[in-house]
Amino acid sequence: PPPADWNLNPVYTQAVMVDDFPVIASAKVHPAALREAAFLIHNMLRHRPDVLRELAKRRVRFVVMGYQEYTTDVPEHSDLTPAKYWNRRARGLGASKERPAVSCGEENLLCYPGDPYPKENILVHEFAHAIDEMALRQLSPDFAARLQATYTQARDDGLWKDAYAMTNPQEYWAEGVQSYFGTNRENDAVHNHVNTRAELEEYDPRLFELIDHEFRQNPWTYQRPPDREPAGRAHLGDYDAAKAPTFAWPVDIKDVDLNDDQ
Repeated sequence: PPPADWNLNPVYTQAVMVDDFPVIASAKVHPAALREAAFLIHNMLRHRPDVLRELAKRRVRFVVMGYQEYTTDVPEHSDLTPAKYWNRRARGLGASKERPAVSCGEENLLCYPGDPYPKENILVHEFAHAIDEMALRQLSPDFAARLQATYTQARDDGLWKDAYAMTNPQEYWAEGVQSYFGTNRENDAVHNHVNTRAELEEYDPRLFELIDHEFRQNPWTYQRPPDREPAGRAHLGDYDAAKAPTFAWPVDIKDVDLNDDQ
């Protein structure tokens, strides 16, 4: 169960700890999904235990949603309105002071059929937001200014034109971190060709250097569980991918107009 001294909502009945940082879920989530989330968090921050400590100190936690749970089923996100918009818009959110929960769906972690984001890992993106906003800004007082300057330079140089990365400095960072760890979409309406560390270094060397510095030259990169060597799947235990359920949007939110932004 989750650590008692965190006073978490009783809906959370499962927990896996990464040092002092909890990965939590309701009883509806396959236990292997929590272990996979913990594996990814451990590897992303393998050279930054101070960041993990800062997140835990600020009571940030990672919530795995079941494949039949949605954003507003997460207690920390239950007040987001309109609920149907948020439930359809995202299969994961970053953390804030008001809502210190980072989330993603088990279908993305364990690569279920029907995963809406089969070409990218949502944990890496959302956890990158938490690392930025809930740890690096506190540990490195000049981090926000360095990120802003790097973003502004990229924009002025015409990089990431029409890409999601240009939305704001926060998305620039999170999209860059995804490519740094080798798990981003490419060549679609909101992404260019960059989705690997080598491509990031070649295309936007300043962003690469910022990320590489903050992650302390971390050599790890993401692979989907089915593509890993057995050692990289050992933590999944007796999880049987052949028996995985299929993710599907429920009828009542499937056709929500996401352009009707609240």
